Order: sequence, then structure tokens, then C-alpha cells
Amino acid sequence: MVRTIKYFYLLFFGLLVFQACDDQTIEDGIPIVIVNETINLNNYQYQALNLIGGFAYLNAGVRGIIIYRQSLNQFIAIERNCTFQPLSECADVSVDNSSLFLIDSCCNSTFDFNGFPTGGPATLPLRQYRTILNDNLLTITNEF
Repeated sequence: MVRTIKYFYLLFFGLLVFQACDDQTIEDGIPIVIVNETINLNNYQYQALNLIGGFAYLNAGVRGIIIYRQSLNQFIAIERNCTFQPLSECADVSVDNSSLFLIDSCCNSTFDFNGFPTGGPATLPLRQYRTILNDNLLTITNEF
């Protein structure tokens, strides 16, 4: 009887540890992938980033990254994977045609350029990545 109780507690504890480990690999339903990209702002494909309010798409992260120039020296890099039903095939966030906000056309969630939800069913913000500007090189990373 004592041995059975010990095995029960061992199994229960093991499940708790497994669940804790699982929470570290998926955050807000979006898988965590390594991001460590550097772009040259002088490249033609990133010319929109030379203006405040300009944006560009980067093929990195889970579903891609939107880079937005917030000010002269500050950039925002946001994961394109929507936080509402993030495993859905169409959970892709893009810049709206007006260029004033971000939208997931699948669930119609809207976000500001800091990644915070402004409408629709999404309640969690989009994942942000760290940006480091060094002359004309912009590094986007999730390593701190």
C-alpha cells in the first residue's frame, strides 16, 4: 500500500514537471523559435524603414516578422502569428491597407504597431522581438 502511494505521488509529480516544461516551449500558444537576424537598412527591400512610420516584412520567426520604424532610433519587431487561435492555418497578421494598424484577416483581430490588441477576439499582444540598431544594421533577436 505504501509503495502504491509512493508511485502515485511520483507519477503526479512527474506530470507536474512535464506540464511546467511544456509551458516553457509554447508561450501564449505560439511556438518559440530562435530569432537572430541582421538586415542592412541600405538594402532596397528595406528602404521603407528609412522613414518614420515605415514598415517591412522579414521572413523569420514563426510566421514572419513585421518591422516598424517608430522613431529615428527605435524599431519595433513583431511576430506575425496571431495570438487568437495561433495554430490556425490563417492566423497571419499583416499591415492593413491603410498602413494605420495590423490585422489578422482570418479572425479580424486588429493590433497597434506595438502589438497590442485593439479589436476582435484576440486578447493577448503579439510577440515582440528585441531590436538593436548599429549604424545601418538592424538586428532582430529574441536573445536577451
